[in-house]
Amino acid sequence: MIYLWTPGEGWAKHELTETDELKKRDIRIAARATFGDGAWVGARAWVGARATVGARAWVGARATVGDGATVGPGAWVGAGAMVAARAWVGDGAMVADGATVGDGAWVGARAWVGARATVGARAWVGARATVGDGATVGPGARPTLIYIIGSRHALSYWGEPRIDIGCHHQSIRLWRHHFREIGAKEGYTPEQIEEYGRYIEMIAAIHEAMPDTAKARP
Repeated sequence: MIYLWTPGEGWAKHELTETDELKKRDIRIAARATFGDGAWVGARAWVGARATVGARAWVGARATVGDGATVGPGAWVGAGAMVAARAWVGDGAMVADGATVGDGAWVGARAWVGARATVGARAWVGARATVGDGATVGPGARPTLIYIIGSRHALSYWGEPRIDIGCHHQSIRLWRHHFREIGAKEGYTPEQIEEYGRYIEMIAAIHEAMPDTAKARP
């Protein structure tokens, strides 16, 4: 079951087999495309062969999902946006109106690609990352990734001014000033707090040393 816009009625439930309803809205769905339950599809959208649109995902009016592309559950592809062939838009990610995700590009879970932004072919946008309105991520771009398995929780850094430790996602600045309080609340030993403090300082130094062109931009 998917939702289609019905003038005068709003969004209404339909089945993919209702080809007359799709034709009425100029929605084109190619062979072997699959839809999760409760997906939303706007008028004049196009979904290519072997593409996948996850449960509760949104494909806006005039949007394109290319051949073999994936739009994860709960993700949003805005009006006039394009997710090109073999691209991946992760669970809960947002591709705003008029944005482009190029061939084979990867947009991580809960990431945001702003209006009219471009993510080039085979580029990588990490989970929860932001690409601002009108910004461009060049073809093949990859974030700087650091992943450390510490004595308590894993720590990760994606080239943005943020560090993820366990379930905490905070700015580098906040970690540097408050890691002891956060560690104490999480039950870290004093030795573990100092261990993670060293990791934080190492990543802060790497981030500050990176050229601006290599850093993720909001």
